[in-house]
Amino acid sequence: MDSTTIAASFEDIAELATEEYNFTNVGKYSESNNKVLAWDVPLTGGSFLITYNGAVKAGIADISAVTIEVDDQSKSVILNAPAVEVLSSTIDPATVQTYDQSFSLVNQLDVDDVTTFLAAEEENAKQLAIDGGLLDKAQTRAEELLTSHVESLLAGTGQSDYAVTVEWAE
Repeated sequence: MDSTTIAASFEDIAELATEEYNFTNVGKYSESNNKVLAWDVPLTGGSFLITYNGAVKAGIADISAVTIEVDDQSKSVILNAPAVEVLSSTIDPATVQTYDQSFSLVNQLDVDDVTTFLAAEEENAKQLAIDGGLLDKAQTRAEELLTSHVESLLAGTGQSDYAVTVEWAE
């Protein structure tokens, strides 16, 4: 095996991942038989079963976008935070196992078939996580973390009795 690096670079990130949805799934890929003049050609289809583990992470994509307003009159600190979002949805390639492969000599499994299938499975997992409340849980956890961080910074100062709230962008 050999590889060549075409491009590489470092980039700053400021993610705050606050919730993770872990999953183990079984997926089925199937390709129907080829047709000639509306007739199925036997032994030209294919299918496989695949199991895999993965994770969907959610949180604040750019924590540096959080702004702070301090109001000494009302004794409050307001954090304006961007909306939480899905930061990643990935399948761990080390966990992928294939079962029940059925392909013919005429119709071999193509690498594109597998990568397209896995990309669709990552998208399905992302939607399942969102439907299961991932973003709500991520927002609740981010709010807890932001609030406790600011409260710890205010402790022992003249502003230790200030109320800390988080307002979320839509």
